[in-house]
Amino acid sequence: MSVSMSFPIDLIRVFICLLFLSIASLHDLRSREVPDMVWIIFAPLGLALSLISMIWSGWSMWTLLWWIIVLAITFCLSTALFYLGLFGGADGKALICLAIAMPFRPSLPWNGLFARSFLQYFMPPPISTFNNAVLIAALSVIPILIKNLKDYVENKRIFEGLEHERNFTKALALLTGYRVDINRLRSGKHYYLLMEEFIRREDGSIVRKLRVFSRLPLDEDWPKMDLPANFYGKVWVTPGLPFIVFIILGFFITMLAGDMFFLLASAIFVR
Repeated sequence: MSVSMSFPIDLIRVFICLLFLSIASLHDLRSREVPDMVWIIFAPLGLALSLISMIWSGWSMWTLLWWIIVLAITFCLSTALFYLGLFGGADGKALICLAIAMPFRPSLPWNGLFARSFLQYFMPPPISTFNNAVLIAALSVIPILIKNLKDYVENKRIFEGLEHERNFTKALALLTGYRVDINRLRSGKHYYLLMEEFIRREDGSIVRKLRVFSRLPLDEDWPKMDLPANFYGKVWVTPGLPFIVFIILGFFITMLAGDMFFLLASAIFVR
């Protein structure tokens, strides 16, 4: 694909993707809901721009077939993660729209600047965006761990009421969540995923259990939580930052440097 011929339309495609992902991220951060109108406008506009780019650059049946394959893979991945409770509906729609608007890596002047492996740039942008988003999300364990270490220094009993839990479960909790006052959850003003389960015994006492892995709630369930009325103190939660925020960061990195997973892999294993 010639940079001189397709660069203008490809630059527009990048801008449109960043624009709609930004709009979706702002909606998701404010209300945990992204209006369907965002995707209704994004998808056909992205489709039109992709078709113009392909026609402008010279396309073939193989190009069209590869586009269908990329869209099918992205759709299956997004749907599977959604039904597993690992993905929100907006996250899946964002990736599918990216597969429509950016099925192939655009012709950009800086392509190859950070190249370390063929797969770094060969991977379709929606898949690379997902890989990059997962890597960025994984980095969130660093500030969470620092927060928990600070909490431990100030109050040694950070697992008070949860002493019976396995050390492995506690270690996962330290990397994925932190403690907040339960009144913050009752206020309904903060978006958290509760990492604890409260079991009421016959005598009225409450047994707490860590629940490190849990499904994402549906949009209408935010921020409802099953909290005991007579419990006070701190509970373990994980921050409810929308994954779509990581998607837009992952897309930006994809356009700049490609798939960071394969970039890191080549840096580690290729001498």
